Amino acid sequence: MLQHPTIAIIGAEGTMGSRLLRRLLDNGYHVHAYDQRRISLDILRSGEPNLTVHTSPVDAALAADVVILAIPYAAEQALAEQVRDSLGDRIVVSLTNPLTPTLDDVLTPHDESAAEHLAAVMPHARVVKALNSLSAGAFDTPQSTRPVFDTFVASDHLDAAKIVERIIADIGFRPWYVGGLILSRTLERMSALLIGVAMRYQLQGALGWRVEQVQPDDSADV
Repeated sequence: MLQHPTIAIIGAEGTMGSRLLRRLLDNGYHVHAYDQRRISLDILRSGEPNLTVHTSPVDAALAADVVILAIPYAAEQALAEQVRDSLGDRIVVSLTNPLTPTLDDVLTPHDESAAEHLAAVMPHARVVKALNSLSAGAFDTPQSTRPVFDTFVASDHLDAAKIVERIIADIGFRPWYVGGLILSRTLERMSALLIGVAMRYQLQGALGWRVEQVQPDDSADV
């Protein structure tokens, strides 16, 4: 069995970060967690030997192999500037969606994504776009051997993408590697699309994407 990489979650008390933390702990990962609030983290760590709570995002990131930024776009930009010279070639996962206040478009220009901006600020890090296409409700569905939802992975570093794919599979989702980081532009806009559909049709509960393959029925040929 391959050893799990250690994970840092920056924003571990947020809507996505807290759910991701729970899934990782439930599947045997050691997590280094940071959040400004820390209230739930301090309560949780007393019963979780695989959870280390840090008082600094830099300390949490430096303690891990894979750093997941579960924070809003503006906070991700600020943190990238703060840690740009500290993380070396660690895997850094951006799951933020840089949405406009109306939630129907992205703030980034057409030729740049949040993940690409992150990679430009941290040129030595292996930046991966992943998990951003999952809703918080997707994490509330029971984990099973047949994943309900898919999520997409984009990175210029195939080795890093494979590690992130394994993490995604371990926590109950089906990963698809779509290509280089340039495709993170599409992935971030896909999230705006999904949110827009949910708002327009007042959809509730767990929402997400799933790739399905339907085999042609040869017997239907005339």
